[in-house]
Amino acid sequence: MADGNKDSRRRFGRRGRGRSGQRDGERVAAKAGQAEPAEEAKSALADQPPVVCSICEKQIFDLSSALAGRDGGQPVHFDCALAQAAVGENLEPSERVAYIGRGAFAVVEYRDKSMTAFTVKRRIQWEKEGEKFDWRKSIQHRMGL
Repeated sequence: MADGNKDSRRRFGRRGRGRSGQRDGERVAAKAGQAEPAEEAKSALADQPPVVCSICEKQIFDLSSALAGRDGGQPVHFDCALAQAAVGENLEPSERVAYIGRGAFAVVEYRDKSMTAFTVKRRIQWEKEGEKFDWRKSIQHRMGL
């Protein structure tokens, strides 16, 4: 054949149609077998005490998105940190408080209504730069970093 397809099989489209392989029942059994290690990982995480936000006093379910609090470095919700960083800032209608990375927020002013171009007016340092926290180290250890 001139098209280069091996054994005149279709190269694109509905792959696997008519081939022998796992049936629907076998797929369900395979998925059930894969769920067991996930259950073990859940039980390992369940052994640890729940982490509570020091600002709103609610449980933090996603520690990877948490920031360190200003007082003591305990984890806080990102939204709580953003709200607290905005307190006391006199904002004009075209200004907003935004996270700019590395533990810092900033008051940004947007140039137009599309909100694509902006300038940083003031920087609000939230976390101490370069400081490592124990709760972040445990996350890094679990992720293998």
